[in-house]
Amino acid sequence: MRKKLIIGIDETTDIDSLLSDGIEQFYFGYIPSSYIDKYATQTSLNRRYRLKEQFSNLELCYDVIEKVKAKNATIYLALNSFTSNEIMSEYSKEIYELFCEKVDGIIVANISMAMMLKTLNYDKMVMSNLFGGYSTDSVEFLVHQFKPMKIILPRDISLENIKKIVTSFPHIEFECFLYGDNCRYSESFCFSEHGYDSVGFGSLCSYAQEQKILLKTTTPAYKQIVKNPKLTDDEKRELLAKKIISIEVLLDELELYSYEFKSVEVSQTLELLSMYDIAMFKKSKQLYIRAINILKNLELDKATELLNKLQNSVFQEDKRYKKFHKLNKSAITQTVDFFEQFKNITSYKIPSRGRELYKYIFNDVDENYNYKESQYRLWNST
Repeated sequence: MRKKLIIGIDETTDIDSLLSDGIEQFYFGYIPSSYIDKYATQTSLNRRYRLKEQFSNLELCYDVIEKVKAKNATIYLALNSFTSNEIMSEYSKEIYELFCEKVDGIIVANISMAMMLKTLNYDKMVMSNLFGGYSTDSVEFLVHQFKPMKIILPRDISLENIKKIVTSFPHIEFECFLYGDNCRYSESFCFSEHGYDSVGFGSLCSYAQEQKILLKTTTPAYKQIVKNPKLTDDEKRELLAKKIISIEVLLDELELYSYEFKSVEVSQTLELLSMYDIAMFKKSKQLYIRAINILKNLELDKATELLNKLQNSVFQEDKRYKKFHKLNKSAITQTVDFFEQFKNITSYKIPSRGRELYKYIFNDVDENYNYKESQYRLWNST
């Protein structure tokens, strides 16, 4: 497993330690100091927005590459910003010239960069997961247009689709993620800027989550009410003004009230939720998990009581669906075993870039370390 695990590195990385641990594949980002002086790192050339997560010292970067090569290990340069304007393209070409002869491949994530490498007749192109290779058709397009040496598949793709893709293109190398992360969007089609996270504002999606405002839900039958010729305008207004109470809406309110420290409203909402039959919370895995996660954060007897009822009533997933992949050693081991069936899956990685978490995979640790349920359905229930 160590031979195929690929890890992102930067100037803070102890490369000697990683090499001694048996890691043989690496990738990195580099931003020239001249670019940083003019544009900082928020508009990144490699989709990493903190200076500490990439190299800006060229000599140090070259030294790390030499150490990697001395161990016959592999290292890739990332030029995988999801977009590039004229200035970014100029700097990316400058970076290309600094590293093209020193690295084993260059990771790109947008058409501009891919076309640049194609024009330069570069034959070690790696297509980033940001290209969204979810299907054989999309992968065929990338293969036909750019002839890459490797394609990185998206985080949120099922193992079933991975198998279909990698067996359809046996001459192409593939890289996969060991598990999905908790972003609700597909990274390949998410253009939410994360750069402000590096200057203290947080990403747009995080900001929206923290600053969300509770809005009244429209009654699903509003069209029938509005169009009903037998109702007067006053009767229509009265029906439209009625509040819809559902577990989903109550959980929204509970989460918001807890953020705002509205203890009375929290207690009232918990009372309403407690009136529902526990089976109603299990109509979907996402609803069940969300209820548990919200209740865990409330130090109230009513919340604890409802939480215990939910946890004592284990969710029984419909076998027609796929099991949720868990961030733990057991599930990752199963994923690795699955990947090992295919010779052209030559690398896999951890969403957190794996600087430290890889140690927990190799060592005997609590299987529930940093446990989270991912929304990506990866494992067959059989």
